[in-house]
Amino acid sequence: MKLLQLTATFGCLENETLTFDRGFTLIGAPNGAGKSTWCAFLRTMLYGLDTRQRDRKGAPADKNRYRPWSGAPMEGLMVCQQGDRTLEIRRTSAGGVPMGDFSAIDRATGLPVPGLTAENVGETLTGVSREVFDRSVFLRQTNLAVTQSQELEKRIAALVSAGEEDVSWSEADERLRTWQRRRRYHKSGLLPQLEQEEQDLLDTQQRTADLRQSLAQVQARASSLRRQKAHWDSRLALETDKFQTVSQRRYAEAAAALDAAQLRVQTLRDKEAETGPHGDRRDLEEEMAEVREEMKGRKRLMTGFVLVVVLLTLACAALYVIPRYIEPNVAGFPLSVPMLPLFFFAAVAGGLWLLVLLFTVVKALCDRRSRKELRQLQGLLEETLRAGEDRDRAWQEALAQRDQAQKYFDAVSQQGAAAPYLPPEAEACREALHAAEQEMANLQGQLDALGDPVLVDAQLDSVRERIAVLQADYDALDVALDALRAADSQLHARFSPKLSDRAGEYFARLTQGQYTQVNLSRSMEVTVREGQSLADQPLAYLSQGTADQLYLALRLAVADLVLPEPDQVPVVLDDALITLDDTRLALALETLADLSRDRQVILFTCQSREFRVLENHPEVRTVKLAGF
Repeated sequence: MKLLQLTATFGCLENETLTFDRGFTLIGAPNGAGKSTWCAFLRTMLYGLDTRQRDRKGAPADKNRYRPWSGAPMEGLMVCQQGDRTLEIRRTSAGGVPMGDFSAIDRATGLPVPGLTAENVGETLTGVSREVFDRSVFLRQTNLAVTQSQELEKRIAALVSAGEEDVSWSEADERLRTWQRRRRYHKSGLLPQLEQEEQDLLDTQQRTADLRQSLAQVQARASSLRRQKAHWDSRLALETDKFQTVSQRRYAEAAAALDAAQLRVQTLRDKEAETGPHGDRRDLEEEMAEVREEMKGRKRLMTGFVLVVVLLTLACAALYVIPRYIEPNVAGFPLSVPMLPLFFFAAVAGGLWLLVLLFTVVKALCDRRSRKELRQLQGLLEETLRAGEDRDRAWQEALAQRDQAQKYFDAVSQQGAAAPYLPPEAEACREALHAAEQEMANLQGQLDALGDPVLVDAQLDSVRERIAVLQADYDALDVALDALRAADSQLHARFSPKLSDRAGEYFARLTQGQYTQVNLSRSMEVTVREGQSLADQPLAYLSQGTADQLYLALRLAVADLVLPEPDQVPVVLDDALITLDDTRLALALETLADLSRDRQVILFTCQSREFRVLENHPEVRTVKLAGF
């Protein structure tokens, strides 16, 4: 595939276009001008935009990071050459989904390209997945190092084995280990669960056998106790017949005495209900209180009347004395009272005191009658109290008689209900039989809870069969893992030299022959050998510039091995050479220029050094974006 043109409305890009040479295209732009945005746009045109991605702290999703600044819909056009065809790939936003609408048209015919969809366009044009594209031909300053991935592993394994790319060694190894762990992993997995289930069933069988043996022993003991109990029950029946005649006579006598006592109590209760517990006494006391209150009222009335008469008498005396003795002898006396004759005052005073005498006589007669009534009421009250005491005494006697009769009746009833005396051995036999029957019920309940022994045996056979199957699977997986490790070792021995040799060629060229050999492990750990030295040096011992050259050599080697002809995919570099000094930069650019004869190379840079190195190179097309 050859990339010819990109037109983007994407992030900071507003309907901007980039045109590329079929060989080497050098694009210069200052930082912030959209170099990384162009690279992200290229990947989006090839592999689409993951709209399911969510924002994370410090890392927004691509659908939000590259939303056009102008607010226009996200869209783009990619013109590329695949074999003899020139294709136009369009992605536009539709239905609220950014880059959700896709079309692919053959420029020569103007017709849609059959079989090319939004999901497979990237892999169809490049021959690799997005992950392999990122890890092989897409080089960024912050992601230059080669790291292991299952997709890259598939491609490399396919190159050296001419096999299928359906699964990688690490995927197969992880899948087999997952299956094995599913069967047994320490104390977890299907096998430990089934083994525990088998042990539980064995414990159930043993417990069932023990319970059955214990139940048989208890049943034998209970049978012997039942025979003994039958003997004592027969003896008790004879004693009961003798005891029954005497107890019936005594019971009848006690019942008759109790009925008589209860009848007397009921009679007294009915009599009490007719008169009330203290009815007569309360009435008498209330009448006596009323009489006393009448006497007190008359006394208060008489006292008040006498006081009024005294005051009136004093007033008459004052009316007689003032005009005759005080008014003539006291100068300026404020009152002027007419002078009345003495007989008038004497008549008034005598009449008032006559009324006092009359009221006194009437009060004495009334008080005499009231005291007589009080004496009569007091006598009646005393008689009532004596009658109440007699009733209370009779009530207490009746209650005592009833309680005594009740106790006697209860004692006789208990004697009648009680069985005749038997020796302690009989009661001990009865209690032992009861305990044995309870123990049998308990043992039978435990047996019922354990389940049918036949069903337990069937479950045990089923579990053992499943254990045998899973154990056979586990052993087979163990054999498969050993075989896979052996095959991987052979495969690694085959592809590692090819990748190491190809990376060594690039590295020797980038370092002008200073380093001649590169060794790469399965985990992508790298060591290098300098000149004719026999010792390998780890990557950590190299300078930063040399390490950057080594990473570049490895990425180019991976691209050659993973994407050989006819799947040559452009190598895209986004400020990937910014850390190289001038000498190393010139060697890297020369290597990329030679590579561009076979594979399209696109280099984005924010520096002018690349332009100075390649300004006279006839096969390099230079593009300078605004602000550079």
